[in-house]
This record gives sequence, C-alpha cells and structure tokens, in this order.
Amino acid sequence: MNIVNFRRIEYIFFLAFIILDVFLVLSYFQQNWMVESNTNPTTSSNNSVMKTIKNDQIDINGYLSNKEDDLNYVASPNSDVLKNKADKSLKYTTWSYNDHKLTGNFPTMVKITDSSNPQKTLDSVVKDESLIVFGNEYTYSKELSTNNTVVYTQNIDNLPVITSEGQIKFSVKNGYVSGYTQQYLNKSQYLNDKRKIISQKRAVVLLYQYNKIPANSTIKWVKLGYSKLLSANNDTIFIPTWSIKIRNNSSGVMQYKKLNAFTGAIMDD
Repeated sequence: MNIVNFRRIEYIFFLAFIILDVFLVLSYFQQNWMVESNTNPTTSSNNSVMKTIKNDQIDINGYLSNKEDDLNYVASPNSDVLKNKADKSLKYTTWSYNDHKLTGNFPTMVKITDSSNPQKTLDSVVKDESLIVFGNEYTYSKELSTNNTVVYTQNIDNLPVITSEGQIKFSVKNGYVSGYTQQYLNKSQYLNDKRKIISQKRAVVLLYQYNKIPANSTIKWVKLGYSKLLSANNDTIFIPTWSIKIRNNSSGVMQYKKLNAFTGAIMDD
C-alpha cells in the first residue's frame, strides 16, 4: 500500500471518529434534555395538569409542595447483626431468623388498648430490649399502618424507610398482638453527592399522567421516604421515594403507589 492510500484511509478513520464523537455528544445532551423536561417542567405545566386533576373529581388532602430537596442514594451492608444482637438480648421472646428477617413471638399476647393509637401500647414494647432489639431506632408510622398491621420504621436522613428492609411489623388480630417481624439497616452510607428530587406536586402530576390515579378518588397523602432499589455486592441500595395513598371514592379501595424521587419513574409495589 503506498503512502497516499494509507493517508487517505487514515483520514477516513479520523473523520469517522469525529462524526461518532459528535453523535455521542448530541445524544447525551438530547437524553439529558428529555430527562430534564420530564422531571423539571414549567410551573404553568404543572398547574395546568392540576386543573385537569380537579376536573376529574380527584381530591387532594392538604397542600402539595413545589420544594425540590437535595438527597442521596444510600447503601446498607447485608449483615447478621440483628441475629447476633437477638442471641444476646431476647430473653422472653421466642424467635427465628431467616434471610435477614427476624420473626418474634411474645410469651403473652399484648392487648392494644386504643385501636386508633396503637403506639400508646406498643412504644414501651418496642423499647424493651428483652422483647425487641434495636427498638429505640424505630418510630411508629401512622401512614404505613393499617387496622391489621402496625408499622414502625427506621429513618434515613430523617426520612422513614417505607419498605420492609427497615421496619418492625406487628400483626393485630382481635385487638391483640402476639408477635412481630423485623428487619434492620446497619451502618447506612451515602453513595454520591446530593442531587435534586422532584417535588411533591410533580410526583402527583406524573402519577396522574401515568393514568395511575382514577377519577372520583382522593389522594390521602403524599410522603417522602427511602425504599429498596436493588441489592449489589452484598449491599442493599436505597433511593428517595414518593409514596402516595389513593382512595377510590366509588369502591372505597385503597391503593399505594411509589415513584422514584430522582427520575419520577413508577416503582414496583
């Protein structure tokens, strides 16, 4: 191959790499623009959708904030610290342990004296280390509790863990609690610099645009918390999540929906 042909081929490859680089850069900015336009629309766009929501006879309890907080991804190592602590401390509770979940049974059933405020009875139980370990790290959650299940959660960044990985759950039957299940997050660590989440109002707008809010319904509450995203390298990764409770006014059925607070994508139940 002579020097002229070699240089011609070299020039063609060089030009091809430039075209490829330009294509990748344009694709990158286009993708970021699409994400930005989806999660950070204009205020007028949000307000327009809110009017449509009202026209569909969808009521909202309380005020929806436009505030966009800065939060992190969080990792918690999968460990058996809960089992190890239970071995030393649970004197009266009989228990079993499997897949990082502890199931405990009380020696005597606990009577809930006020069904509307079960924490009045269970707060002292949760704080008793002979019955429940690490209980002082959990707080009663009225939003996540039902008539049949009372939920206490751990917190990440002062926000509740809204999936079972950081919760104590008491099953209530005929006004009595016989035991609980517990999972525990140990030594949670931030994974990245803080980044903005979508606002509370934007979460509702997106859920409506996904056709996940039926007409003639009531949005009971919209709460921010952390939920499990995935497991990797013996860690569980948690992400800021908007949790939304919806009541169908016709049937009375309650639904719970979750949105990734960074991207606005719907998360699996």
